[in-house]
Formats: sequence, C-alpha cells, structure tokens
Amino acid sequence: MPSFSSLTEKVQTAQLMIGHTFDNPTIGMEALVTPGVALPGLTTRTDGHKELALVGDAVLKLALTLDGYEAKRSREFTSNILQTKASNANLALIGRKMGLDNVVIVNPSQAGMVSDKVMANTVEALIGAVYMDTGSVDSVLPVLATLGLDWPA
Repeated sequence: MPSFSSLTEKVQTAQLMIGHTFDNPTIGMEALVTPGVALPGLTTRTDGHKELALVGDAVLKLALTLDGYEAKRSREFTSNILQTKASNANLALIGRKMGLDNVVIVNPSQAGMVSDKVMANTVEALIGAVYMDTGSVDSVLPVLATLGLDWPA
C-alpha cells in the first residue's frame, strides 16, 4: 500500500502531465485513488475517484458541446465528436499514452493492474478535479488541450 508521501509525489507527476497545478492538492490526490483504497491521512469517498469522474465526464462533454455550438457545427457532428473523444476507449488510450497509469493508486486486489475502465475513470477524475479546484470550465480547457481532448482543428 503506498504512503501519503508517495501519493503526493504521484500528484506532482500528474500535475506535470496534465499541465495544471492544484491549489488544493488533496483534490488531485482524490482523483488518483480508485475505489477500495484507504490511505492514512487522506479522506476519500467510499467510491474512490468515481464521483470526480462523473464531474469530469460532464465537464468534458459540456466543453466539447460548447465548442461545437460556438463553431456552428451541426448536432450530428458535435454528437460524433462527443462519442469519439469522450468514449472510455479513447480516454483509456490517452491516459496510457500520457503515462497516467503510473500514477493511479489501484485497489490491492487489482495487483497493480490498471484496467481500461479505471484508466478512463482516472482521466475523467483528473478533469473533474481541475474543475473542482478552479470552479471554471475555462480553466479546464488547457488541460483538455494537453490531453488531446479539445475540439478538433
């Protein structure tokens, strides 16, 4: 089981990867902890990062939808972008390409393995954490760009 200090190091690494420094590092820690993990010194929700992942999923979809609206794209085009960019398969792929699987704290029963679902949830949780940290969708946009989740050029 990792220590609180190793989690702090993982958050620092994740911050470099996503291009956002948390004003409240605890929210960044929460984004990296999966369900079933208990760390002394860190109060997490019983579902780990899943609630932050819900926030991140909503923020990602909102940002992409707003970009589609501002670009005057059709609902169909915007819907296709949402289905592609916000899919769990795409989020897992992006998370692995960025090396985020190296900073996730998984349930001990997973033997260190980060499944695609957990990886996708972690990416969403990090997006949600940035939103919760800043309270602004605009603050999330640079992180989405870093992750390759911004509106297509």
